[in-house]
Amino acid sequence: MNIVQALDAALPELPERIAQRAYPKLDPRVIAKQHVERGKAVVLAKLPGSENFLNLSPEQWELLKLFDGRRSYSEVAEAFVAAHGVSLSEDDAREFSGFLIKNAEIFYKTPLEKNLALGRKPKRGNIRRSRFKLADVANIEIHQWPKADSYLTHIYPHLKWIYTPWCTWLTLALFAVMAWMWMAKFGEIWHDSFAFYDFTSKTLQDLVEFWFLFGAMACIHETAHGLTCKHFGANVEKMGFMLMYFAPTFYCDVTQIWIHGGKFERLCTVIAGIWSDFIVCAFATFLWWSTATGMPLHDYAYKVMMVTGIGVTIANLNPLIKLDGYYMFAELTGEVDLKERSTLYLSAWIRKHIFRMPAELEYVIRSRRPFYIGYAVLSGLYSYALIAVFVFFSYHVFRAYTPEWAFVPAAAIAFFAFRSRFGTLRRFLQMFYLDKKDRFRAWVKINPARVVLLAAAAILLIFAPIWPDFVGGTCTIGPVHRAMVRAQVPGQVTAVFVREGDHVLPGKVLLTLRNLDLESRASRTRADLQVASAKVVQAELRYSGYGAALRERERLSVLSRTLDEQIKLLPVSSPIAGTVVTPRIEDLAHAYLAAGTPIAEVEDFSAMVARVYVPEFAVRDLMLGAQARVLVPNRITPLTGTLVAVSPENEGIASDLLPAQQLSGLHAPRFYLATVRINDRGHLQPEMSGIAKIFVARRSLAALSGRFVREVVERRLW
Repeated sequence: MNIVQALDAALPELPERIAQRAYPKLDPRVIAKQHVERGKAVVLAKLPGSENFLNLSPEQWELLKLFDGRRSYSEVAEAFVAAHGVSLSEDDAREFSGFLIKNAEIFYKTPLEKNLALGRKPKRGNIRRSRFKLADVANIEIHQWPKADSYLTHIYPHLKWIYTPWCTWLTLALFAVMAWMWMAKFGEIWHDSFAFYDFTSKTLQDLVEFWFLFGAMACIHETAHGLTCKHFGANVEKMGFMLMYFAPTFYCDVTQIWIHGGKFERLCTVIAGIWSDFIVCAFATFLWWSTATGMPLHDYAYKVMMVTGIGVTIANLNPLIKLDGYYMFAELTGEVDLKERSTLYLSAWIRKHIFRMPAELEYVIRSRRPFYIGYAVLSGLYSYALIAVFVFFSYHVFRAYTPEWAFVPAAAIAFFAFRSRFGTLRRFLQMFYLDKKDRFRAWVKINPARVVLLAAAAILLIFAPIWPDFVGGTCTIGPVHRAMVRAQVPGQVTAVFVREGDHVLPGKVLLTLRNLDLESRASRTRADLQVASAKVVQAELRYSGYGAALRERERLSVLSRTLDEQIKLLPVSSPIAGTVVTPRIEDLAHAYLAAGTPIAEVEDFSAMVARVYVPEFAVRDLMLGAQARVLVPNRITPLTGTLVAVSPENEGIASDLLPAQQLSGLHAPRFYLATVRINDRGHLQPEMSGIAKIFVARRSLAALSGRFVREVVERRLW
């Protein structure tokens, strides 16, 4: 129990009466400075320790300074009129101060008033204090240092030389040297800068190492913000440690720079974090470049490059989320609190113009309205997409360690991530229902026929066949025609005429074989055939042995034709037009190939097909010629296609195309192969995997529901 609670128990009227006697007094600790924003003079004022600063006109600031705790509201109004000649009533002064008391921390509070405010809190119920503040998974505050300014004041004298011009030029030269070191392996560094944050394949040791390494770099990043703020004459009110999507990071409150500094000072303070990241990255690059591969220092320096290099810089410069890029963008566009203002404007605009609900719409000039709406939409979509990706990513990370129970922590993360959004949606639906309930009743009461129209529309919605029904499944992409060329007869390769990637036409010779034994047998058989033909003539003239001679000639004739056909197969040709995809086919030169040996694979990439694995229960709905849509990872929009074939027997499916089953009672069905010819190849490559949907028919909601019930009855109660 504090002192006010004790006094309230003994003399309940005392605290309230004391509070009612006092007049507002501008806190002497308030800092303020006049700026020019968008061509207008404004005064930015802030009470150190408060969350936000005030944006006041010069007249409002002069009025605010008249509140000294001794003047009454009428005296304040009179003093303002005498000083500025502007009409101001006592009620206007009272309303002005009342608004600031309610919405801002700008007036001085005595210790008794602070205790009074603390004493009122238990009246709303017991409040349990926690060591950290959990808003959502994007921002989990762990600890806060209110006196962080003393830490920065202590180290600033030792580091202020970094703000000298010669150091700036030296740093730029260091960045140029870093870029030169990157040139040879820029593609590899670019790829690794993003692949480094793939936690699905990391061990526990890797995760711990990343956690501390990322936290250390974040501390340097935020310290750079604070030092630059100190350099331009502002104070840092607090620093803190938090988890952003469970990644360790720090934050530094540099809002005073918006009071003391102009646009240049603000931009320098914002960009100081990325600047410090690049400095650390440059030194790490030098260590990586100058040390031998395999040394621990070499590997550690490369990891520091990943933490402070391209990936983190791009993420920080993104203006759609409240990181350094957002504050730079807001400063360059002259929009303070851009995300909040644009989101509130879009929300109020939708409520007022789409849902026809009462909403207070902030005035925005016509030329800025598309910018507000566009930014609010992009920022909102990005934020929700980021949360969704984080939830799915977390699930895959947990699945790498515990496939059976990975859904439990992923579901908990999703709940905390979207909990506030679900609450907002619920409140909106309640407001929408309360706002439209009476209007709907009055609308129906005026014309009862409208009920019939609504019922007819509902029936039409239920029974009209407007809902598309699809059969879906995983698929693999391949060429429409594929041929494996084999040696039809044995022989030794004498020449190879193609290489991997060559385009060939039907009948194009790929390589030639030579079989001396086959050629000798063919020559001997042809000679024997000539002798047998002569014997047939002699037998015909002598009228003896004609039948035996004729049979021998026929045998040798068939054998000769067979051997000649085999000799014609010695030049191996492609049966289709396409591209040779077999690697290192030229290595077959001078090799001996037995009959049936694979030589080359030729694939026709002029058209591609998707081989869709359709579950057995859905095969009955497929019809040849049906339209299909195929989505592969390297495309945003799906490709269209046509169903051209369905396998008569079930086919085996690769294990990596099946979703991992976490429950032993779930079993994969048998699959049939549906071939979909894709109309537009695009940038498809063989062996790609994707998802396909084959159109069946348009059905009504009643038909879909009825079909489900009918199938259950037929399957179990037949």
